[in-house]
This record gives sequence, structure tokens and C-alpha cells, in this order.
Amino acid sequence: MKNKILSISLIFISFVVLATVASATQMTKIGSGSEPAIYDSKVVWTDGGVIHVYDLTTKKDTKISSSAASHPSISGNKLVWHDKSAGMSRLTVYDIKTRAKSYIIQNIAANSIPAIYGNRIVWSANDNVYMRDISTHLQTKIAVGDNPDIYGNKVSYDSYPADNTPQIYVYDITTKKAKDVSQYGDNIASHIYGNKVIWSDFNIKLGNIRMYDIVTKKQIEVTTGDDITGYDTGGAIDINGNNVVYLKHNNLAKMDFGDVYVYNIATGKSKQLSFGNTAQTPVVSGNVVVWSNSGSICMIYC
Repeated sequence: MKNKILSISLIFISFVVLATVASATQMTKIGSGSEPAIYDSKVVWTDGGVIHVYDLTTKKDTKISSSAASHPSISGNKLVWHDKSAGMSRLTVYDIKTRAKSYIIQNIAANSIPAIYGNRIVWSANDNVYMRDISTHLQTKIAVGDNPDIYGNKVSYDSYPADNTPQIYVYDITTKKAKDVSQYGDNIASHIYGNKVIWSDFNIKLGNIRMYDIVTKKQIEVTTGDDITGYDTGGAIDINGNNVVYLKHNNLAKMDFGDVYVYNIATGKSKQLSFGNTAQTPVVSGNVVVWSNSGSICMIYC
């Protein structure tokens, strides 16, 4: 009888553990909108030109007044987004704690998409990369290129050399020197975290991800999709910590949509997180992955 009770107890405990694991990996809708960004426990996105800030800990959704916001980026308590609410392209800088707003209006184009780390913001306009320190208000042109991202004192971006094939460069803010880390191919849409730089390679296949380690100076292929198994990524990629997230496209007529996958740098393996080929723009912070899906903002623990 004791053995039977023990067996039942073990089954019940196993069921609880499995249920907990399942619930921890369940996709959750946290809001409506598109273009999510994430930093630690805060997720931001846009919905009808309005900025939303969602706290994963308190589950509180805060709206920031705006009528034409797009492409938000977050670092700590600082937000930046592209804004056309005044009838012109500008970047809005917002402090979550103080609710103070300021604006960047010089060297901003209609396609300027900002990225922020600490007090530094980077973006591109008219094929030039700009950086602004929001604490000193110092703004400088740091490179010729597009699509910049920033982490620490490094900025990644793509630039066209003489042969007109885009390459990925990393600019060191301290030394003011840039290095070509891709060296071949047709490469765009880079992201940087720590010593790792990722980008989409369109040289042979439609957007396979490559990754370069700044310390070891080694480059690897993260994904190797083809037209039989489905194309990996395109331009929808992100990196944080040990995780790289990307889309896998199963319909070449809809390259902006796909299923979300996460690649673990340590194991070298990928795992599928969404199904239906309707996801867009996945982002990651730690083990939290967020993306937009048919007007919803979805979150999952990977």
C-alpha cells in the first residue's frame, strides 16, 4: 500500500513538474501592435503610432502619448523612436522614470531607425551613420553606411565598398576605427551583443545568418536554410546573451513573415518557438523572446 501511495505521489509530482515546464514555455499575448523591442523585463512596441511600455514583472502596460511613432528601441529607462507627429522626421528620446522628452532633428531621414545602448543612440540617414550622446548632446557622423546597432563601445553597420557589395563593419568608439568582419558575400541587417556580431548573408541564399566573434576573430554559419527546407531569417534577427532569434520563411512570396526560431550559441542548435508562418520581427533578452503576430505582441520563454 505504501509503495502504491509512493508511486501515485511520484506520478503527481512528475505531472506538476511537466505542467510547470509546459506553462513556462507557453506563448502569451501581452498586447496589440507591432515592432517590439525588449530590454530586461521591459517590452516596448507601437500600436497606431502610440508607444507601449509593458513590464513583464508587474504585467502593467503604460502608453506614451504619440501619434506617429515607429521603430522603438530601449536601454535601461531610456527609449528612442522615429517620430513623424510634428510633420517631419525626428527621433524622440524618452525617460521612463522622469517622463521627460527630447528630440533629435539633425541628420534624420524618413528611414532612420534608431538603436540605443546606455546614453548613446545610433541611426543612419542618407547612407551615413550618426551617433549622439544624449547626456552631452554631442552628435557625430561616425561612418558611411546603414542599419547600425550598438553595444558597449562598439557599433555594427553595413556599408558598400568599391564593388558595391554590402559588408558588415564594426566601429570602435574608443579608437574610432572600423573593421570589416564579414569580408565577403552580400551582407546586411547586423546586430551586436558583447563580442558577437550577427548579420544576414544574401550572397548565395536568402538571408542565412552568419556570426563573427570579435575576440577569436572566427566566423560561423548559424543557419543553412535552402529552398527545400525553408529559408532561414532574411533581415529579422536579434541576439542577446547566448541566444540568437530569427524567422524561418516557408513562403517566398511573404518574406516578412515566418516562424520564430531560437539558436543557442553554446549548443549550436536551433529550436522552433512559433507555428503558422505568420510571425514578424522577433527580439530577445535573456531567455525571453517577443515578436508580433497578426497584430498581437507575443512572448515566450525559450
